Amino acid sequence: MEQQDKEIKTLIITSSTIEIIYENDINEIINKDSTGYKKLYDIWLKEQPMFISDIYKIQMRDLNYASRNNITSINNLNNFFSELNKTDALKFIDYMRKRDLTYEKQKWIIK
Repeated sequence: MEQQDKEIKTLIITSSTIEIIYENDINEIINKDSTGYKKLYDIWLKEQPMFISDIYKIQMRDLNYASRNNITSINNLNNFFSELNKTDALKFIDYMRKRDLTYEKQKWIIK
């Protein structure tokens, strides 16, 4: 996810890869395996783990387990990141790229 400041133009999803094409026509390919999912986990969830208000908890949990080579979670993510589910996959990627819990966490701090 090197192009954080660029909007995603389209996704091309195959049985083994997710190709993200940004508005500047630069593309990024993520393998649909434990290595690719670990990359996404490290970028999106390692420093900011799943929070109570997150809306994609199932996919976040699966990223966590898939990054540790859990076959069930890898299969779940492979099904989620499919051509038939491209719209939801794009929404998830957009959500995760823009996710900032700074304000949300403040609401849960006891004062």
